This record gives sequence, C-alpha cells and structure tokens, in this order.
Amino acid sequence: MTSEERYQQELKQSEIDHHTPTAGAMTGHIIANLLIHSLKISQAKFFAHGIAAIFLASYADNWLKHEQTEFNRLNQLLVNNGEAIPTTTDQFKEFSMLEENGADKYLTGNEQLFRLVQDFDTQLLFINKAIPLADKEQWPELKSELIKLLTWIKSQIALTQNVLDHEIREGLYTEDEDDDDF
Repeated sequence: MTSEERYQQELKQSEIDHHTPTAGAMTGHIIANLLIHSLKISQAKFFAHGIAAIFLASYADNWLKHEQTEFNRLNQLLVNNGEAIPTTTDQFKEFSMLEENGADKYLTGNEQLFRLVQDFDTQLLFINKAIPLADKEQWPELKSELIKLLTWIKSQIALTQNVLDHEIREGLYTEDEDDDDF
C-alpha cells in the first residue's frame, strides 16, 4: 500500500471514529485545541497590556511549556495504541473548537486574558468527554493523563479568574447551554 493510500485509509477511519466517538477521536480534538491554544497564548503574551501583560509575563511560558508537554504525551499515547493523530494544518483547524481572530491582539489585556480562560474552559468540555470514553475502552494510561490535564486546566482557570476579579465560573460554559456541537 502506498503512503497516499495509507493516509486516505487513516482519514476514512478518523471520520468513522469522530462520529462514534472514541477516546482516541476525542483526544484528537484535545490535541488540536492544545496547539491552537498555544498559539493564542503566544499572541496574548506579545500584545496584552496592563496587569494582564504582567500576569502573562509570569505565566505564559509555563502554560506554553505545559501545553506542549501534554501535546506530546497525548500524541505519543495515541500513536502507541495505533490511533490516528492530527498531523496537518487542515486537521488542526478541523478538530480544534477554539476560535481564532487576529483582531484579538487589539483587545484590552484583560479581554485577551479572559479569552484564554474561555479556551481553557472549552478544552474541559472535550477532556470531560474523553475521560469516560477512555475508561469504557479500558485505556487507563490515557484516562490518567487526561485527568492530570483536567486538574491543571482547572487550576489555571481558577488562578486567572481570580486575577481578573471574576467568580470562578463567571462567563464560562454552563450545562444549560446548547452543546449540540459535540
């Protein structure tokens, strides 16, 4: 089988997995979200002003490092188990549920910081769906890694919401909102 035939087979299986869904497919969304979120953190780090700039000067590099580490760990777990991972820009765009807007760099520093919090919260939606799928599929190492990521993200949300003088869930997703996109 040629490399192109293998890739087309992968795309076909990925489409099936994303409609089932599977722990691997849901983790593909998490991986894509991590990559896009890293780009958004970098943008805010360079363009935010005020208190948000000071906060990001202290935390952005750690966030980037942590998200890159998780990106690599999750990709490796999927590859180790014969699962497909996003590998092209088109796949990252397709699988990520984070919205990008180049104009965001002109928002106030606090608005940029809050957008990053909202993106952390969006990532939780996928992680909370992937954990029970990993459990159901008897994939304990994936479940464990996802729980660690979930815990870290919740900590970052709490910290940042506190800096923004928000209640912990202020302006974030609530269960009564429509979640038909999943």
